[in-house]
Amino acid sequence: MTTDRRPTHALVASAVLAPVVAAVGTGLAYAVRDLVPDQVAVHWGLDGEPDRWQSYPSAVVTAAVITTVMPLALVALAAVMHRSARGPLAAVAGGLAVFLGGLLFGGLVAQRPGQVPQAFPPQWVVPTLVLTAVAAIGLWRWGRTTPPDVTGTRPPLPADARRLDVAPATRLAWTGRASLPVGPTAVLAVVVGLPLVWVALAGLPWVWVLALGLGTLLAVTLSARVTVDASGLRVSSAGLSWSRVPLERVASAGTTTVSPLREFGGWGWRIGVDGRRGYVTRAGEALVVHRIGEPDVVVTVDDADEAAAVLNTLAARAS
Repeated sequence: MTTDRRPTHALVASAVLAPVVAAVGTGLAYAVRDLVPDQVAVHWGLDGEPDRWQSYPSAVVTAAVITTVMPLALVALAAVMHRSARGPLAAVAGGLAVFLGGLLFGGLVAQRPGQVPQAFPPQWVVPTLVLTAVAAIGLWRWGRTTPPDVTGTRPPLPADARRLDVAPATRLAWTGRASLPVGPTAVLAVVVGLPLVWVALAGLPWVWVLALGLGTLLAVTLSARVTVDASGLRVSSAGLSWSRVPLERVASAGTTTVSPLREFGGWGWRIGVDGRRGYVTRAGEALVVHRIGEPDVVVTVDDADEAAAVLNTLAARAS
């Protein structure tokens, strides 16, 4: 059996992309050196006014270092994780490199003597966002792993896998919801939203768009519908499918106890160091689906034992 090396290749490409973006940005910065002031703004306060300045050469070096180091830190993290996690992290690292390059170098080269510097020059915002999306999507598609074919006789479910005692012709389905509790959701919304609202009220109305985007992302990723039926397991929200396990790939299902920070580094859709995919909204009880030829899928949901029993019963019928 040959190993799919595309995730590793995508990760290497993202590692190369970061210094390349930094080098291109540095070259561009010195190509317009005569047009830019000797002292440039490198930080802006909540009122949108620059509050820290730096010499142009030092600012260029700082931008190059940040553009290179932060994505490479993600690459290093991905290198020690399961191979299946390398593609998604390659996409994040590559997209971050392009975003930081456009943000930092764009903010420098757009400054002109006698003009108030802008943190996000309008002429750089759209190209940066477009190129960020292109890089991230391209690396993600390149680094996707292809699940091994399920051939031959399906392995039997473990004897201790819980099942339902129902007639073979009985139609089975189970639904639940994986959601962060209301209290933590409200606190997180306030923590994320207040600084953005403050900045927007200070005279940067476009930041409202960012606040709306983050709020939407928060709503979509911290609550999802969990469905178990004859097609397998689906975890979805707002039309997006976060996890899907076809029934033919279910080896067995059970329950486990999850610690979001220790096992997955946070909440929402996550990838563990061992490659497990997790839709994690809280600590505690979770449904775990053991897949054939792929890492497990973990979903924090109430009554996980019932979901596991339904999925095991359906998988046994498909054997």
